[in-house]
Amino acid sequence: MHILSREEMYFFDNYTTEKLGIPSAQLMENAGKNCAEFIDKNLLKPKSKIAIFCGSGNNGGDGFVIARYLKKAGHQPEIFLVGKTNKMSPETFTNFQKCKNLQISEIDSNSRLLNLKPFDLIIDAIFGIGLKGDVRGFIGEIIKKINDAKIKTVSVDIASGVDAETGLAKIAINADVTLTLAAPKYGHFLESGQKKTGNLQIIDIGIPSNLFITFPPKTKLVTQKNVQYPKRHKFSHKGYYGKIGIIAGSIGFSGAAILASKAALRAGAGTITLFHPQGMETIFETQLVEIMTQSIPEQNEEIQLEKLFKKLEKMDTLLIGSGIGVNSKNTKLIEALLKFWQKPLILDADALNILAKNPNLFKLLKNTAIITPHLGEFSRLTKKSIAEIQNNTLNIMQSFAKKYKCSILLKSATTIFYDGKLFTFDISGNDGLSTGGSGDVLAGIIVAFVGQKLPLNEAAISASFLMGKTAEKLADYRKTPSIIPSDIIENIFKL
Repeated sequence: MHILSREEMYFFDNYTTEKLGIPSAQLMENAGKNCAEFIDKNLLKPKSKIAIFCGSGNNGGDGFVIARYLKKAGHQPEIFLVGKTNKMSPETFTNFQKCKNLQISEIDSNSRLLNLKPFDLIIDAIFGIGLKGDVRGFIGEIIKKINDAKIKTVSVDIASGVDAETGLAKIAINADVTLTLAAPKYGHFLESGQKKTGNLQIIDIGIPSNLFITFPPKTKLVTQKNVQYPKRHKFSHKGYYGKIGIIAGSIGFSGAAILASKAALRAGAGTITLFHPQGMETIFETQLVEIMTQSIPEQNEEIQLEKLFKKLEKMDTLLIGSGIGVNSKNTKLIEALLKFWQKPLILDADALNILAKNPNLFKLLKNTAIITPHLGEFSRLTKKSIAEIQNNTLNIMQSFAKKYKCSILLKSATTIFYDGKLFTFDISGNDGLSTGGSGDVLAGIIVAFVGQKLPLNEAAISASFLMGKTAEKLADYRKTPSIIPSDIIENIFKL
């Protein structure tokens, strides 16, 4: 499924009207008519009373069209105009005039007099995707009034108050349903936008679908229909599915290594070798009976890199970071790996903290590396505040990935992958994943998928999606606070 930026949506709109000759008035008519049909069929009882809030932009124009068609369907729409007619586009003003026979109330600073109790449904067509910045003035009061009414609310295209690019919103409609036009927008999935959107439905407005093939958007959503998992076949052996190396664990953090290793095993890795600090042999050999373990060779409290690299040569892919600790020994190890390791490398947790403390190592990253930060770790890597990243997530990811030639899996409520070419969003999962150790499980799944020859981009986002869907299935029979990382491991690919 494609996801569009604000500019991409404008491009497809303009191309359709200017190059294909479909008038913008027709697109507005299609949008309003198809929204009204969805609302009538799915959300209304006969002769419902509907409050439709319309701004002066094209979103308001869609609202006027919706009002006409709902009236035609036997309902009782009332339009509340929160914009100025002198600011309307020709198409919006034309549709406003076509509603003259309907009840229209102009709402200004006296919004306190607004009574929404008689209505069965509220339709929000105030701002649409054009809004940049925060809602100000009396419209903020109207939005609060709509939210306080606790009446089912439908937003047209995007909940008014949500930035279509960033998903940020200080004041915004709490939509139960959002009818997005042509395709979802970034703001539906980022930050507050995901909560404000409610049930997202895509409405056809007449933009030809082949345009999305001719001019591919730079972002997609991973779904059950397009997710890619490693291919398996009956006539195979363990060598087909990768020799996985995991460098993880330290005193007090053995659990991180165990979780990553077990997750890789459940995700289908052929063979797994856990490389761990000396002195932890008994812990890992008793806990990881299906996984090989090797202590990292040291002399005089320094890692013997040459000996370690001879062992690593047999590995097809490598994960480093889960619970290793931030110290000079591991800093030297990561520097050596970045310089000399040419195969796929997944850097997680403390490996990222080491990078953040040693930015001179960034230049050693290469296109075979995936970094898997959460927002806090990405903040430390980029030296930008979390707020700055939230305000400009995709551009910051794009800049970092292109500058340092690596792939990024940014973990959050909406996880985003970027490999220098394409963004992929993953919205799967629930709060059961908000538990220490979840990141170690994800890293283990990723390295297993890479070892099974999935391309880096598919391995990272598919691992994230699998983990999210596993958490969702677990929530069918246990409360999300009780979901722990071990539950995720034991239920990977469980039917």
